[in-house]
Amino acid sequence: MNKKLFLKKWISVNTLGFFIGYLIYTPVGHGITGNHTRDMNTNQFIAHSVALGIVGLILFLFQKSVLKNYFTISTRKIFLLIIAFISLFWFGYYQTIIPGGLDWDILFGFLVLGSGLWFNKISFSNNKWIWLIAVLSFPIASFIGEVILFLIFNTFNLDMNMQNAMNDMIFWLTVGLTTGILGGWISGLMLYKLLPGVEN
Repeated sequence: MNKKLFLKKWISVNTLGFFIGYLIYTPVGHGITGNHTRDMNTNQFIAHSVALGIVGLILFLFQKSVLKNYFTISTRKIFLLIIAFISLFWFGYYQTIIPGGLDWDILFGFLVLGSGLWFNKISFSNNKWIWLIAVLSFPIASFIGEVILFLIFNTFNLDMNMQNAMNDMIFWLTVGLTTGILGGWISGLMLYKLLPGVEN
């Protein structure tokens, strides 16, 4: 697979995976247990965890359709990555160690979504910077998606209450699509240089 085709497929699978995943996320996370405050009850926590698991499953399966051409990806690995994604998301959501107003749940969780399938398959000893950019591409793109959303909501003086189900869906689709397109592009450029058996 040449670079142009790989990049096209990688961006496409990530964008489509995020779109489908987050279309389902809000109805599952909010539709079953309703809107919530920052502090969720047990049912809301479970509903959101299931919704996160669905996003992870869809995205990893879409990514696998491209990466399986370069190395083997087991069902067990996908299952473990889904658990890692959910765990890091909630760690970022509840942690009080790192200061600042960033959405650490998204930043930590998207580290797994962007690099989980290939993280231990590619040696970074001779390509540290390329590898690092590829790993960080999804969190960086997700942050840019949030900035875009903030600017839109601020410019048009819209309600920014993200606990509202409609706003929640708009938020996640914007962040997801930005990550799929921009993060997919950045990580795809870097990843292609690292994949086994490709000519750069």
